[in-house]
Amino acid sequence: MMNNNSHVLEIIQGVIARFCKADNTEAAITLINKLQCNYICLQVSPEQMITQCEAFILPSLKAAKSHFVLTVEANLQGINLNYWVDSNPEMHTIDIHGLLATREPISSVDASKEFICAANSKDDLEQSIYYLVNLSAQNYGLKLADSNNNALKIEDARHLSTDQLACNFLNNGASGSIKVCAFDALSELQSQQTIAQPVLAWPFFDTDLVNAVNNLNTYSKLSVLVADDSLPSQVATKVMLEMLGCAVTCAENGSSALLIAQQEPFDLLLLDERMPGMFGSDVAQQLIKQNTPNDNTPKVILTGITEEQQIAQLFEKGVTHYLQKPVTKAVLEEFIKPWQAA
Repeated sequence: MMNNNSHVLEIIQGVIARFCKADNTEAAITLINKLQCNYICLQVSPEQMITQCEAFILPSLKAAKSHFVLTVEANLQGINLNYWVDSNPEMHTIDIHGLLATREPISSVDASKEFICAANSKDDLEQSIYYLVNLSAQNYGLKLADSNNNALKIEDARHLSTDQLACNFLNNGASGSIKVCAFDALSELQSQQTIAQPVLAWPFFDTDLVNAVNNLNTYSKLSVLVADDSLPSQVATKVMLEMLGCAVTCAENGSSALLIAQQEPFDLLLLDERMPGMFGSDVAQQLIKQNTPNDNTPKVILTGITEEQQIAQLFEKGVTHYLQKPVTKAVLEEFIKPWQAA
């Protein structure tokens, strides 16, 4: 399948080299590679890509007097070519559509290198992905491990057929790992259903890796619903929780919090008690009565109430935890530790 693919840079360089050989140009020619990967193939025929490149590049290249600057970068459909000629500020651009992929499997990396957060028992595939994550980290802010030093989990599913892959997704749910699947099997599966888990098609382009790791990081975050009618208090709680690595959804009152929590599961519910229309403890009570996705989700009341009898009444309505307002980042950090560890 891969033999008919076109190595992007080889073809572009070939078009330019043939021009330079046939025409004695004095213009300086600069090719800027923004593909973020060493060896990229575009799954269109070489003849088709050569024709498109020649039609786009050669007329202006022939007219260039001092310099010709060409950049190559990836987009969602394939690649994008841009060029500038001489002192003309106008940029010329063309998109060439076709699936991007590495033509050869990524080389394995020595596990003794310090940039690989993996033991010697890791296989070549996993080491290679660790290596690529590390290379991408500086540009994309990716992480090899979480705050508990749990290593990135990679599940090799390249041996599975499309049907087996579908069964694997169905049984595992959001497993907290990146699945690496055979390109053909994953393509066929994606045409049949939507994939909501972090997945890499092998062979893959490194932007696919970025998306998969970012998705995995999202899955691994503690999901928290914060309900508070005071916007300053709501924003402050949201910011503190996000600084602590949580994914936060906000509601401006009890009714909104109830509606959200009836439809979406969370790891924690942080509810202000005295909100207009519906108190936080009323939200907790309704969620339990209505058999919602958050029946068993910890329901934490944030309130200034300190009287013991009133606090006891909150727990009678279904509240599971109590935090006194105003709450600080240090208190939140200590409070959410058990759920983050889990």
